[in-house]
Amino acid sequence: MERLKVYHMSDTLRLGEELLVNYKKYWELTEPFVQALERSEDCFYGAYFAAKFTHESLDRFGMADMQTDYVKWAVEAVFEYVRRREFPGRCCRLKCNYFFDDISSCRELFEIDWGKASEEERSKIRLFEIGLSAETVDRLDMRLFDEAYDDLWEKDDITCTAVFARRYFAGESTRHPVWEIASDRKAVAVRDVSGYLLSEKG
Repeated sequence: MERLKVYHMSDTLRLGEELLVNYKKYWELTEPFVQALERSEDCFYGAYFAAKFTHESLDRFGMADMQTDYVKWAVEAVFEYVRRREFPGRCCRLKCNYFFDDISSCRELFEIDWGKASEEERSKIRLFEIGLSAETVDRLDMRLFDEAYDDLWEKDDITCTAVFARRYFAGESTRHPVWEIASDRKAVAVRDVSGYLLSEKG
């Protein structure tokens, strides 16, 4: 099987380790939304607004974080709902790993996500060259997911979310795509190239 050279950022992976899928158990935060949507949109919205209330309540006590980001998990659910019915050959977003074949994209995303973080926080993020054992991979524009998130955050309406999902899994792109490679196949960290990220602050 062909071994692809790709890159992956992580704050937990170590050199020589194999990447695990659903390592941070994010699927469990999305599955209830998927189950609700499989029953009906009304059922989905019931779960969605209940999660919104919970998030707002926790936020008042400084307890809201990514784990309570109901919009993210709701968008993931709509994407998974569309994938199962229309693109079953594509990887489930939360049951695969993400890579980049362009190392400059890694630096760009690092600055977007951690550009304003402290040096201590930045230093925890490692960039690895990955040996990926896969005959085929999914090459998808992550900005379509970002746009779906922004749309749902602003409107509390999934009308457009499924449209973004179809474009995403069909391999379409935005005007300025950021291509992510999704795969659920064996992937091992073969080289630490973190110096590329930390050499200077962009």
